[in-house]
Amino acid sequence: MALKSAEEFLLILLFSLPFFACSQAYASSLREMGKTTVPMFASSIAVVTNTLLNFLLIFGLMGFPRLGVVGAGISTLIARIIECAITVFWVHKHAATTPFVLHAYREFHIPKQLIKNILKKGSPLMANEILWAIGQTLIMQAYSVRGLSVIASLNISSTVSNLFNIVYVALGSAVAVMVGQLLGANQAEQAKDTARKLLFFSVVSCLVTGLLMFVIAPFFPEIYHTDQTVKRLASQFIAIAALCMPMYAFNHASYFILRSGGQTFLTFLFDSVFTCFIVLPLAVLLSTHTALSIVLVYLFCQLVELLKSGIGYQLIKSGKWIQTIVHENN
Repeated sequence: MALKSAEEFLLILLFSLPFFACSQAYASSLREMGKTTVPMFASSIAVVTNTLLNFLLIFGLMGFPRLGVVGAGISTLIARIIECAITVFWVHKHAATTPFVLHAYREFHIPKQLIKNILKKGSPLMANEILWAIGQTLIMQAYSVRGLSVIASLNISSTVSNLFNIVYVALGSAVAVMVGQLLGANQAEQAKDTARKLLFFSVVSCLVTGLLMFVIAPFFPEIYHTDQTVKRLASQFIAIAALCMPMYAFNHASYFILRSGGQTFLTFLFDSVFTCFIVLPLAVLLSTHTALSIVLVYLFCQLVELLKSGIGYQLIKSGKWIQTIVHENN
């Protein structure tokens, strides 16, 4: 039954991929121009929409049909369509200030040198995203051996976490844009200084956000119609995620600082390789070979990312992440 529900969810999710790909192409182009407000607004609306529709369609609240997992898939599909529509509409409505969209669909010829540069810089990023997604899926599977109640509680936890994570996700995008533009202007020292300040600001902002999330941790799961075991676990998972949010913010900002310097292979090692070869084995080991409670297992798997924080700090401090891509391409 659970596998059947998963298949139904993934089938619906497949229809959302074209909308997601389109919105990401437009949003990333806007961010590189320093126009971060529209992508942030669109993604925020999408997260809020997804969260609200999850309540309505999964549990059949306020007269909506109770669709369960299918409702979750439909919620995600609708949220991504809305995100895509907002981004694309705004860009074409303001074509005068977004020249990249002018005649964008007139022809589809791509110069070979551009393809070569895209593959050189983009392949590690693509591999990183694929491996990171696989790693996260396998980590969730490792947690699932402790029972379906764990999966249900993690889903509740991720719902509220995604809402609060908007803060450091948006700040990460700001880091990439601001530092990347300074490097593009060959202002390496100013880029270093800006990276340090943005890193600090991101951590402090998420410290405040994490405290707010910690406060609501005992109350948020109560809005779900599920048993007390799931609610209790969800509250504990939310509290752990809240306490770890400054660490998440530091790692996220570090990732984008390294990436803005053109060190895409370094970010591949920093992100997905760490997830697949450090976090995943730890999750499997603790879930299947110890008697630790799932809460402690989850806590240890989050805290191990402090190693990543240390690595990120040393890499940024060394300044070896700086690479002027514009000069290289010229």
